[in-house]
Amino acid sequence: MSGAPFKLAALDHVVLRVPDMGVALAFYRDVLGAQVERTLERIGMVQLRAGASIIDLVDLSGDWLKAAGAKPFTADAVNVDHICIRIEPFDEAAIEDYLRRRGVAIGEKGIRYGAQGDGPSIYIRDPFGTTVELKGPAMPIEADGPVLKTARLVLRPMRLADAAALLPVFSDNETLRYWAFRPIETLAQMQEIIAGNLPPQNAPQSSFAITREGRTVGVVNFYRSQDGMAGLGYILDKALWGQGYVSEAIEAALDHGFGTLNLHRIWLEIDPNNRGSIRVAQKCGFAAEGVAREAFLLEGVYYDSVYYSMLRAEWMKLRGLGG
Repeated sequence: MSGAPFKLAALDHVVLRVPDMGVALAFYRDVLGAQVERTLERIGMVQLRAGASIIDLVDLSGDWLKAAGAKPFTADAVNVDHICIRIEPFDEAAIEDYLRRRGVAIGEKGIRYGAQGDGPSIYIRDPFGTTVELKGPAMPIEADGPVLKTARLVLRPMRLADAAALLPVFSDNETLRYWAFRPIETLAQMQEIIAGNLPPQNAPQSSFAITREGRTVGVVNFYRSQDGMAGLGYILDKALWGQGYVSEAIEAALDHGFGTLNLHRIWLEIDPNNRGSIRVAQKCGFAAEGVAREAFLLEGVYYDSVYYSMLRAEWMKLRGLGG
């Protein structure tokens, strides 16, 4: 341990010295799609937004580097081994076709380790010889356990193989009426949703397939887990609505969240018009917290959200645990 009073969070920005700003922008802005965020003409810098990070392009002929005594650019004077930019989605064939049409040569390809784990990547070079790694999302990590059992259901870790069974659920208009996104259409979209709920994109032991008599019929998962708090989401095949399956699955998830994951607070975010989900929250013992007005944006429209939560002490009281 270093003993430093801080922890490293993420790559904030990278600064590249470029001999030709126009050529640099043609590559990073026009080919890779980074957006110009600020232009500081006084010092010859253009700052580009790349997701949550910044790429700073500094003109070698600008006043800043001139004052610092910067040496003229030569092809063998590369001062950066390579920079890695996360991209989504990662369709290797489509990416290669696009880059070749833009005159960009494809370098090494493969699975490489990055900040979120192993994932696919492609090496290319910018016009000045700097190697740029385009890296896709880390490959999802599947697990065999834990398995949560109730009187009628088995909740096991979600797998990519669940996509075929879950696609009819996530493509149904009525089922997704109050969901965070509109109904999907393809198996690839379903696989992407599952991958986003598995490690490393989500915390371990957080996403479960709801199975009944061996058939996958829904999902319950924790999300945005931080500081001992997490949201809880759930969805079920509408053919099984009104039979108590959702509350049965939620109660198992609560026991796992508080008993195994040692969470302090679990919360639900519900559309105020979703009366069925509100009844489930109340049945399971969640406390109403209030309405967040126009707190959720979907397709250009702001919606209210009603919040329910349960604290660890409240769960223990419901289960007859502790003093």
